[in-house]
Parts: sequence; C-alpha cells; structure tokens
Amino acid sequence: MSTALTVEQVEKALPANLKNAATQAFTDHINNIVSDPLVAEQVRNNFISYTSVLKDGKFKTEDYLHAVTYVSYKLMGETNQDAYFKTFPQRHASLVARGVSSKDISAYVSAYNKGKLVNLILEQTLVPSWVLN
Repeated sequence: MSTALTVEQVEKALPANLKNAATQAFTDHINNIVSDPLVAEQVRNNFISYTSVLKDGKFKTEDYLHAVTYVSYKLMGETNQDAYFKTFPQRHASLVARGVSSKDISAYVSAYNKGKLVNLILEQTLVPSWVLN
C-alpha cells in the first residue's frame, strides 16, 4: 500500500504553470478525496500518472482531481453513474434533494463522462505506464 502524497511529490508531478497549486491543503485534499484506502491509493497514483493532460493549462487542478477520481472508479469497473455519484456525493445528494428526475441526472452524468478532461485522462489510461513514466 502506498503512502500519502507529499507536497513535493505533487509539485514535481504538476506542470510548471501549476506548481503553485501544490500546497499542503491541496495535497491533503488529494490524500483524503476518498475514504477507502485502496481507492485512495489508486486515485493518488492516477493523479501523478496523468498530469500531462494539464500541460496546456486549460484545466484547474481541482477539476483534474475530480476527473482522476471519476476515471479511477471507472477503471475499477464502476458504471458511469456510480463513478459520478462516488466522485460527487454532495452533488448527487443535492440533485436528489431538489427532486431532479433520474433521466435528468443521467443526462448530467453523461455530459460529465463526455467532457474533454475526463476523455483526455481516459486516453492516458490507454497508454502503457512505461511510456508515461
């Protein structure tokens, strides 16, 4: 089982234009994004592995972290909807509390799944790890 990420590891992984995002608070957020230790390890590893998608500077690190979490759940065999709900439990609770229909929730999930950032990360998962590193 890998240990928690350090600020130095996060800073080293991020492209030059985002190194200032490597704060203790953000590192703690990465390390604590999910409570399941096995999933957390997967998210931490994926966060480090796929940072090349951040090089063009079009995405916020927080959005990247959520997309990595979502993709990590998908890579573990979760459905799009389950991966979305586990990545955004507060958003899911809010949608349910507001009485949003399951059809509309499915549309939100589908839109997120088709988003550019999620798809850039999914493309990276198809590249062998020895090429990434």
